[in-house]
Amino acid sequence: MVALFFFMAFINTIVDSLANSLVITAVGGGTEVLPFLTVYAVLPCSFIFLVLYSFATQCFSRAVLFNIVISVFMVFFVGFAALYPSHETIHFHGFATDALQVIPSGLAGAIGMIRNWMFTLFYCASELWGDVVLSLLFWGLANETTQLEDAALLYPLFGVGANLAQTLAGKLLSMFSNTAGSHMSYAQQLQIMMGVVLLFGGIALVFLAKSPQIRCLALMALAQGISTNLIDIAWKNHLHMLHPTPGAYAAFMGDVAMWTGIVTGSLMFCSPILFDRLGWKGVANATPTFMLWTGLPFFVGCTAYALWFKGGGLGAMATLRILVLAGAVLQVFAKGAKFSMFKPAEEMVYIRLDEESRTKGKAAIDVVGAQTGKSVGSVLQQVLLLCSGGTMSGTLPVMALAYFIMLRAWQGAVNSLAPMLPSSAADLHTIEQSGSDEDADDPEDHPADLGNGASPMQHTAPVLSLEPRT
Repeated sequence: MVALFFFMAFINTIVDSLANSLVITAVGGGTEVLPFLTVYAVLPCSFIFLVLYSFATQCFSRAVLFNIVISVFMVFFVGFAALYPSHETIHFHGFATDALQVIPSGLAGAIGMIRNWMFTLFYCASELWGDVVLSLLFWGLANETTQLEDAALLYPLFGVGANLAQTLAGKLLSMFSNTAGSHMSYAQQLQIMMGVVLLFGGIALVFLAKSPQIRCLALMALAQGISTNLIDIAWKNHLHMLHPTPGAYAAFMGDVAMWTGIVTGSLMFCSPILFDRLGWKGVANATPTFMLWTGLPFFVGCTAYALWFKGGGLGAMATLRILVLAGAVLQVFAKGAKFSMFKPAEEMVYIRLDEESRTKGKAAIDVVGAQTGKSVGSVLQQVLLLCSGGTMSGTLPVMALAYFIMLRAWQGAVNSLAPMLPSSAADLHTIEQSGSDEDADDPEDHPADLGNGASPMQHTAPVLSLEPRT
């Protein structure tokens, strides 16, 4: 499991960094394109995948479906690498030039999305890789094979391999961009990176209304998507100001990915202790709390920079560098807390749900729910860009307010789930033992359950009741 997650996370780091670099630094691109990409490209792709995945689960086994999904991604990445050297020829530059003369400036991002359509498709694939392969496929498998009493220890450790991969991939991307750039074109660098993705992908091959738990999980996914999208856009906008070229931008993103892997891996080793000391609620609340107390000062700093250094001036570059570094630290620790503490805590909820909620509900939340959150944030940014004449700086105060509201909603969902879950590792063992004792008291249930193909997971982890507690 650790090795599998390693290969998947390595690919995710590479394609995510490349996708952002290509979209933001392309001709006609920029951070203004990202809100339109999220709503009009990634979200429709997420819904299409959900429909196809739901149909495919009726036709294929989990192992076959896993191989099919990975193979489709690998074919796409190979095709993109082959076509990339010709992207200037096949992109719609003429259409974009004409369209920009007649549309409002706030819609320039939409034209950039269409103009660089190859990069748009690659961005969609990179987003879906994280949601589909990392969240849905891997964690779905982990939920089927992990017992509740082992989850507090094993789930944080599952991510050690993934964050080692993120660290190595980030360092590789940074070193490759810095050293190969002097004697190799960016197209050649990208093709080599896609070759690495193909290699690791080949190795990886060898409802919402019924359950209060699912509703809380959906709200958490929605709030996480919106808040992450808002802070991500603000940071990347300033990062683009500091590093406008693809090579410099990719190198910085590689460094951020490397440190994210280091921090997340370190936190994962501490995670079992944190679950024991803080309980499920404390660990699950760590990510939104950290983002709240660090993200709001970052928005204040960005707004102050826009007001005081509007036309440049003495200290503008130094201030911009501080903002970018502060935003990078926020990104590193927020993602570290998310994947080492919040994500394992979230997955523990699924263990105790019924089979239908674990499969269909998880698919909807992981693939569509997260992207819906990002899309809501992107729609908000589009409206703000139109109102502000296409300038990102004018939208920052409203983005900060929305960011605060979403994080408070995230914390509220965690607080609602907390009474349904154990507060410590000792409670986890008590619940597990209680579930086993209940099964032993009614032996007549076992033959019927086994005859229906029930898994050992269903006997060791009692299902949460969908009815509210009285």
